[in-house]
Amino acid sequence: MPISRRTFMWLTGGSGVALATDPSRKLINKLIPQIIPPENIKPGEWVSFATTCRECPAGCGVHVRHRDGRATKAEGNPLHPINRGRLCPRGQSALQGLYDPDRLKSVVQRTRQGREARSSWTEALEAISSRLKAGDRAIILSSLQTGSLAEVMKQFTDRFGAGRLLMYEAFNHEPLKTANEKLFGLPLIPSFDIGTSEMVISFCADFLETWISPVSFAAQFGDMHAFHGKRAGSKEVRAQDLNRFVYVGPRLSMTAANADEFVQVPPGAERLVALTLVKIIVENGWGSNDLASFMPAINRFLKQCGPVPGISPKRLIKLAVMFTDAQSSVALAGPLGANNQIAMETAVAVGLLNHAAGRTSQNVDFSRPHALSATAREAELQGVLAGIGPREIVFVHDTNPFYSRPDIAPFIRKAGMVVSMGTLMDETAKASDWVLPMDFPLEMWGDYEPVAGVNGIMQPTMGRLYDTCSPGDLFLELSRRTGQPLSRTGTSQPPQDFLAWIRQRWEVLRTKTDPNTPSEEFWMDVLRKGGLWKEREKPRPVQLKQSEIAFTPFPREQQQATDAAELWLWASIMLYDGRLANRGWLQEAPDPITFYVWGNWIDIHPGKAAGLGLKDGDLAELTTSAGMVRAPVRISKEVHEQTVALAYGQGHSEMGKNARGVGTNAFMLGRETATGMFGTCRIRRVERSDDYGPRATAHSTEQFGREIVQWAPFSQVSTMEPGDGEKLIMPLPEGYRSGKDMYPKREYLKHRWAMVIDLQRCIGCGACSVACYAENNIPVIGKAGVGGGREMAWLRVPPYRKPGSIMRYGWLPMLCQHCDAAPCEPVCPVFAAVHNEEGLNAQVYNRCIGTRYCSNNCPYKVRRFNWVNIEWRKPLDLQLNPEVTVRSRGVMEKCTFCIQRIREVEYRAAREKRPVRDGEVQPACVQTCPTKVFTFGDLLDPNSEVTRLTRNDPRRYHVLEELNTKPAIAYLKKVEVEI
Repeated sequence: MPISRRTFMWLTGGSGVALATDPSRKLINKLIPQIIPPENIKPGEWVSFATTCRECPAGCGVHVRHRDGRATKAEGNPLHPINRGRLCPRGQSALQGLYDPDRLKSVVQRTRQGREARSSWTEALEAISSRLKAGDRAIILSSLQTGSLAEVMKQFTDRFGAGRLLMYEAFNHEPLKTANEKLFGLPLIPSFDIGTSEMVISFCADFLETWISPVSFAAQFGDMHAFHGKRAGSKEVRAQDLNRFVYVGPRLSMTAANADEFVQVPPGAERLVALTLVKIIVENGWGSNDLASFMPAINRFLKQCGPVPGISPKRLIKLAVMFTDAQSSVALAGPLGANNQIAMETAVAVGLLNHAAGRTSQNVDFSRPHALSATAREAELQGVLAGIGPREIVFVHDTNPFYSRPDIAPFIRKAGMVVSMGTLMDETAKASDWVLPMDFPLEMWGDYEPVAGVNGIMQPTMGRLYDTCSPGDLFLELSRRTGQPLSRTGTSQPPQDFLAWIRQRWEVLRTKTDPNTPSEEFWMDVLRKGGLWKEREKPRPVQLKQSEIAFTPFPREQQQATDAAELWLWASIMLYDGRLANRGWLQEAPDPITFYVWGNWIDIHPGKAAGLGLKDGDLAELTTSAGMVRAPVRISKEVHEQTVALAYGQGHSEMGKNARGVGTNAFMLGRETATGMFGTCRIRRVERSDDYGPRATAHSTEQFGREIVQWAPFSQVSTMEPGDGEKLIMPLPEGYRSGKDMYPKREYLKHRWAMVIDLQRCIGCGACSVACYAENNIPVIGKAGVGGGREMAWLRVPPYRKPGSIMRYGWLPMLCQHCDAAPCEPVCPVFAAVHNEEGLNAQVYNRCIGTRYCSNNCPYKVRRFNWVNIEWRKPLDLQLNPEVTVRSRGVMEKCTFCIQRIREVEYRAAREKRPVRDGEVQPACVQTCPTKVFTFGDLLDPNSEVTRLTRNDPRRYHVLEELNTKPAIAYLKKVEVEI
């Protein structure tokens, strides 16, 4: 290829030969050519862009860290009121969605015979707009949208499709909306205040994982359920008692395992527990509101059902006392994915419980409804689907109904044209006539209002990777091509593009909220801040509607057929409804309870398994009237004896390399609603002909007497003074003991970095582990590699059972302990494992020759060896952190306390001629943790928080301290409280 001198100089000035040989990547992330430097980019400096996370409907605020023209790391926006700077595993994985090698790169046209061909935007727009001109009607089936995009979609369907716009979510919380409509005339998903509650009762609502807004709830729960203790010099305990959490349901979920008490009941009995509590409260006069009109129906139901299974009357009375005696409390109704009469009645019962205790004007706020209130109900969905014919064009945007609702696929296929608008060739795209590649949310302009009054902005965090388009611009362009351009209500001229539409909407917000600020100044402030929100006001009281509500009787204890069971489906904290299944970080992030990766499984009680002749690992088949799935069995008492449980999110037949063929699709079991929450199923053992199973990355949850995760009774620690408790051997010169130490005393001149991990706050969500993957270029090994013991996670959060209890777990974030007397260091023959001047156990990668002596000698087993050279599929290599070495085969690697972040802060402090401030250094795990488990700082600073906790907190301890390794990580014991 001929090349001019000017082109040669441009390439060698920084962009590199790769850009000349790989044209598809010329759109983004060129190494910065200093001959023609881009505007507003300083090479080698981090820049953050504020945007909104769209990995689920929660709508958390995000800062995307940007380096040399490419997005590199997602972190929570500390100013955003939803997540306050924290992020869950799904939010951390957004970068893998952006750089997914399986992303759609161009327009695809498919004939009805199934042939695919690459096409162009011109051809697609012409084909679609010509049908609209001819009178075909549009239907939009979209994931939940608000703000500007919802306005464009609404106007588009009003003009071309009789208003047939459906915000379709697989988990739409319809039972909760319907219950609130029946009780209060408000078909809304309200805001729930967990943070100020002294007691929370969850009826299958997994609010720490997937329910409504899990990062927000996890942050609130972390503060609500934390042990605050006494500070030095204080005479009073900051909290008179530890706030309580009770979980009622058939399965021990991650949320249930964090409860102080798990009440295991069969599916459908949750409403029985809630209504019994209502009856106790009303009959004893402990309530704040009159429920007289509802009591006849409640009494009839309770009489028909008989005693509550699994919990004594005395226990129920105590729970009712605690719920009403608390200054504030709240009850939550689930589960996610159930959409039937039983689920609705459970939400009604929980609503009555909250109202009886006076919580609907305190901890349940209908004045700030969640955006999920706008999702389409089942009747709306069915009504639109029934009218689909050959003159309809169905636009499916950012959702995958052919996967999550196989029963509606035949209706959509009746359309004259199906247009898929997404980022992956998923099941729905594979069945569509036109597949239009959309911008990923981190590439596009937009806005999102997760809660009334919280307006989050979305802005491009980098240039487009491929020939994609934003959905707003697509609908505006289609309307222009038909000669009927769209414009916002109240404006005369159609906007030039979707960004102009957004600016018009935000100009209206400016005039309402801040009219004295100039438009451009207001807009720039919104982009810097990440949105616009107002302070939360006190909840407004709501009135209970005086209406009769009947409850479906709960069947008394009866003999169940040996091969029959109540089905229980649940949403994975990592994969949610399956939309994120193609992300390697999430497939390799362990389930918090089982620590399984790469697949799903059937949980079954030992009693039920014995009757079927099932053993752990056997392949079983679940069958309902809608379909059949197969998955390996896990035998556990963590599910009720009448129940079998299976997770959503796996079992894709399309989507991409990481998702395809992994696990089984729980949505295939349909929506049977005859009994229970998810209906009944048949279960039988089948011969195992191939490798179905997930991989276990922790082979035991038992502690075998080692006291790795320690519990302390609240009655004990609440009376202890600062400084009481175990005396730790400090990883400082003062910890040196000449008679016991093999190695000489270590001196530190500037810093001795250390960490404190509060196990009472840890909920096991794994956000820290995924953040570590993202920050430190940790490779995804895959199902086969993990199965062979080649897992590479630097930070693991394995579950350990509380000794003597099968329903209580504690999680132990385990990373390099950065020991003062590190056993890994002296055994390295080439001095690759070294102790640096600030106390870190450093690893010099280009010295390492792979003897693995260091790993053999590490008692904490936190070192990882690279057995193979990792292939970073393009463009995943663009996400790599340029400040962290990419390791190769034959090299040992480990946690560094994110030394690159330590150095960044130290250099900044040196430039500003000041000391490093306490809390200024935040490793990736510390930054993202939703519940503030981690405290990082300098032990040489006597005023630092890490020093205070390490020296004074009565719950402090070192894991395996008897080995005299003098770890720099101190753990704070979990607190056990009686209910």
